[in-house]
Amino acid sequence: MANELVYGAGAAANLFDAARTAALFAETIADRDYSVWSHPALMYFGDQAGGMSAVTNIPVVNLSDDEFASLTEIQEMSPSDITSAVATITVARRGLERDLGDFAAALDGTGALDEIALADGMITGANMTAINLLVTLGATFTTIAGASGATMTHATMRTALQNLRAAYVPGPYVSILGPKQFNEWQTDFESLGGAIQFKASQAAEMARLTGGSYMGSWDNIDFFTSSKVVTDGTDLNGCMFGRGAVGWKSLSVRPSLGRLTLMDMGWVVVEAERQGKKALSALIGNMYVGLGKVQDAGGVRLRSVD
Repeated sequence: MANELVYGAGAAANLFDAARTAALFAETIADRDYSVWSHPALMYFGDQAGGMSAVTNIPVVNLSDDEFASLTEIQEMSPSDITSAVATITVARRGLERDLGDFAAALDGTGALDEIALADGMITGANMTAINLLVTLGATFTTIAGASGATMTHATMRTALQNLRAAYVPGPYVSILGPKQFNEWQTDFESLGGAIQFKASQAAEMARLTGGSYMGSWDNIDFFTSSKVVTDGTDLNGCMFGRGAVGWKSLSVRPSLGRLTLMDMGWVVVEAERQGKKALSALIGNMYVGLGKVQDAGGVRLRSVD
């Protein structure tokens, strides 16, 4: 037999592409979850717009610890002072640009080279930048639980929790661990058995704290994992903290004349800038956020081998 019209051979081969790009695209698997940012342990101190400075002083004041002194019937009392300190949060600008050529956009059949799709991805990138700032800050807590070069254990987690309770840090508590740290802790946790129980993430929790990084809760601690957890080359440095330890501020920029806004979250703005001479559109994302330790005693660094 000869001259069959078949795929990949003979004259019919000219009718087919060697490979065909699908009309849809699959996004690369990556850590894109930022649900921990909405956790109530993280304090929001408002928008810095009109604040006359990028730096905000956060007064940390003790108004309610002093006990009443014992006095006789007509003994005159003396005034008691309060204790106070000041923490700072500095708002800074960060940015990301993507340039999209008209020619490439016109030929694209997948939808990946679309201005709105790219802008949406930039918003996610801004949120992941905020998570990176958070875990980087968490790696600077002075109090450390866990030994360098050792695996993460339940004993380490209990030590961290005891440190927070000993410092009277109010809940709710949140812990951010690297996936390896969480898996090691969970393995040790499950080997103990008995009355120790971990409440795994379920539908109700996922509706409240959406996203794949929320792992569950134990003893008033909500656990999240993040690929952004800091490593120093030897150890991973996760964290645990309660309300009052970490705060953040945003800065909402004013809409400027002539700005073509694609997406506006207040502190994250993505706009388009046309470069007709190049047949190109520049997508420009700017974010304005600041994160700071309000009270170092309110958090613990969780250290284990990388």
